[in-house]
Amino acid sequence: MFLITQLVVILVSYTLGCISVGYYLVLWQTGQDLRDLGSGATGGRNTGRILGKGGAIAAGLGDILKGVLAMMLALSSELEPWALALVMVAVLIGHLWPIQLEFKGGKGLSAAFGTVLVYDYRIALLTAVLALGLLLISRGNEFLFLLGISSSPFIAFLLGHPSEIVAGIAMLIILILFAHRENIQSALKPKTLKERL
Repeated sequence: MFLITQLVVILVSYTLGCISVGYYLVLWQTGQDLRDLGSGATGGRNTGRILGKGGAIAAGLGDILKGVLAMMLALSSELEPWALALVMVAVLIGHLWPIQLEFKGGKGLSAAFGTVLVYDYRIALLTAVLALGLLLISRGNEFLFLLGISSSPFIAFLLGHPSEIVAGIAMLIILILFAHRENIQSALKPKTLKERL
């Protein structure tokens, strides 16, 4: 019976992940489909291109919140480590590939951050500090920022978390890097002399 409970929570987590806050904000404010605008992603960054800084913040916080709610539900249900890891992954998969939006969603950083923040705030905060530090030092190089984000499984391991959780966070990173593959290619592309100046 407990197995069924764990599977239901994982399914609910995917459903929460599917709530594309930026998409619905843009639809409500402008009547437009965010997937047809800007980068086509439904996360905070692309929402900000259409609705400005306020829209970006609202979408980002909304995406964090769905990760928070899913992990709060999972922890209150006393799920086993493997199920907690799958809750993290399910939220992110829902965010990246929401079923009601023809599987075209955002890029996942906020939703993943929300789940990890509730599971163990130390992992989320240490990862954020490292990633933002690399972003500042590199003057906005997104590849180094994502490299900093990729430290989270190692941080979880060093903090002594179960192998299932470390594997789950590693899967989050793989999915996030896949979602950001075009950004990574752009960041690694050699700049022309004009761009450097």
